[in-house]
Amino acid sequence: MGMRDFPRSMSSFLAALALGLAAMPCAAQERAAGVAAELDPQRLELAGEIIDIAYPPQGRRELLLDAIDAMMAQIRTAAASSGRPPDAGAERIVERYLKRVRAAGEKAVDEHIPALFGAYARAYARGFTAAELTEIRAFVGTPTGAKYVRRSPQLLSDPDVARANSAYIATAMAATGPLQAELHQELSDYFRKAGTRK
Repeated sequence: MGMRDFPRSMSSFLAALALGLAAMPCAAQERAAGVAAELDPQRLELAGEIIDIAYPPQGRRELLLDAIDAMMAQIRTAAASSGRPPDAGAERIVERYLKRVRAAGEKAVDEHIPALFGAYARAYARGFTAAELTEIRAFVGTPTGAKYVRRSPQLLSDPDVARANSAYIATAMAATGPLQAELHQELSDYFRKAGTRK
């Protein structure tokens, strides 16, 4: 798959990666809105402290946007790795598209930062005991612990991770392009038939 094929077959895949996966500074997240049962206040307080130490509020926006930028750079690399001669016109179209996706990602980050990190705190409170949270709190309060949690999201920019991720994205792009075409065709057929039955 080359840059020429990229906008048609990969728009939803790119949006999911750039706006979804990149906005994940930690693995803990709420499984569903309906599971928000009453949480132990002590655990919730400890979890909130962990999140605030690990991801200081003043740096959260930059953290998420850096992750989006790293992912988008790898998407560009994957999209250009087909070996086909570059097409300047197609590349300009894709670049305009990527800039619009980046702007949409920035807007989404600004809108959802409080909810995201509040959810992370509740997920930690739900997933760990008070004793475990106390240990995590002590670890992230050390220089090594603070470096570990702040470095984790930056792994996307590590050269080895970037190469591996670009290869993964290229494979996923090649696999999902035909599936998107099949979905589009199936939905078109369904709605066309549904329209004739009315």
